[in-house]
Amino acid sequence: MAVVLITGASGGLGLELQRAFGSAGDEVIATDIQNTEQLLDVRDPAACYAAANQYQPDVWINNAGVLGASSAVEQDDQQIRQVVDVNLLGCVNGTRAALSIMRPRRSGRIINIGSLASWVPVPGEALYGATKAAVLSYSLALMGELRAAGETDVGISVVCPDGMLTPMLTQIIDDPHAALSYSAPHLAEPAQVADRIVQLVRRPRRVVSVPRWRGAMVRAFAGIPDYLLFASKYFEAMGRRHQERTRRQLQSKN
Repeated sequence: MAVVLITGASGGLGLELQRAFGSAGDEVIATDIQNTEQLLDVRDPAACYAAANQYQPDVWINNAGVLGASSAVEQDDQQIRQVVDVNLLGCVNGTRAALSIMRPRRSGRIINIGSLASWVPVPGEALYGATKAAVLSYSLALMGELRAAGETDVGISVVCPDGMLTPMLTQIIDDPHAALSYSAPHLAEPAQVADRIVQLVRRPRRVVSVPRWRGAMVRAFAGIPDYLLFASKYFEAMGRRHQERTRRQLQSKN
């Protein structure tokens, strides 16, 4: 049985991660800024170190995140700060806190939640994509540093999901800025992503995408950014159609 600490655990993927690791027999430490028994603001480095020392997790999952879909030109300063502080600095704070206890005992695993937006530009979600690209770059560079130092007992993985059927997206289902998050035929199911993360802890890999076929497609596009920007209007139009279809489906369930 592993002790698994999850940030941003009060909703969406975080709830599914609680379910998946709990079903696997692990002890789950669910944290968030509200609606969890253990409160943790990942923007606070000292709070992250305190949580690491208190719970001594075997697995730390940096899941806390905000979307902040908006015009990159018109986005207000407060939202910009929130997206950067939670998505990027929150991941850095959590990673460093986890390493502070995992390196001395020479064991542990850190899972950083990126996005398919880690690989390609996403007009309408420019800042979100930038922070997720930074999460991927930071994680890969840190893997290299640990390997160079011969410290391979602590593993780091990055999980890059497609747009998921969670409140992060469904609450802004009418926002055209979020259209590219709907460009796949269907939003990914958070349960599918959570189950893949449980598997990843048991069978480690450095970077995984969910679903795999979308990851392969996006990473291929990453090598031709000019073409991707040219084609973004096509994908945006597709995303808006899928937004409308998803909105109707959700309405029919309520």
